[in-house]
Amino acid sequence: MPITTDSVRTYYDENTSLFLKFSGHKKAQNIHRSLWAEGVTTLEEALNFSNSLILREIESSTPANARIADLGCGVGASLFYIHPRLQSPAPALGLTLSPVQARLAQESAKQLGLQNQTHFAEGDFTSVPLPGKSLDAVYSVEAVCHAVDPEKYFKEAGRLLCKGGRLILVDDYQAVRPFTKHEQKWLNAYIEGWYVPGVRTVEQIVQFANANQLNLIKNEELTPWLRLRNLPDFLADTLLFLGEKLPARHAIIPSMLGSMALQQCLAMKVVEYRMLVFEKIDS
Repeated sequence: MPITTDSVRTYYDENTSLFLKFSGHKKAQNIHRSLWAEGVTTLEEALNFSNSLILREIESSTPANARIADLGCGVGASLFYIHPRLQSPAPALGLTLSPVQARLAQESAKQLGLQNQTHFAEGDFTSVPLPGKSLDAVYSVEAVCHAVDPEKYFKEAGRLLCKGGRLILVDDYQAVRPFTKHEQKWLNAYIEGWYVPGVRTVEQIVQFANANQLNLIKNEELTPWLRLRNLPDFLADTLLFLGEKLPARHAIIPSMLGSMALQQCLAMKVVEYRMLVFEKIDS
């Protein structure tokens, strides 16, 4: 069955509560990956490390009064980390496909006293309810991979950003090489299990960006900072076979299979976890 925007929305509506329950750190409330970079010693620091990288990029281009948006914001954890650390930022937008996530983010904003500084809404990041050239920075963490048509994401990001604005992406990218049948099997299992039809090579992403006046200025691999949990081939193959044969599956089962597949893909270097930064230029 083809992956659609509706199926991605359902995937997160059904699984978000479980993702949060098993995220590993209640305070961070971050369902993104942890990065164990040099100097990182706690899980909270690891979960927020990608947020700290994004914060640094925003501060480097817009020292004060930044106008930002998190497209594919989940339950708002990244925005709750980044926005209060900026110097006199404008109210920020967090957009998610999932009404469940939007509600949870709104509730957390009230609990944190950030309801006037961060606004969360349900919506598609290829059609953002903001005027053109209204943002200094747009970022997405593990979100563009869910786009059914990622080209539309870059068209919208290019429309939203002002001259000199930054687009910051932390996501998975396919390696640029032919895959063996074994490798392709695991890539397909990752895409189908995690509902990520938008996983592309960096070269393809750069083409989409360049077509919308977005120039690549940074390409940093983050994979070495992940703590991989890939399994021996025979065990992984067996679990994938059994999981796919289950007659009735809870929504979390495809996610668990997709998570296992991602670990195999990262270990085989079929997929790389990277941060890409683009700058908006004149038309």
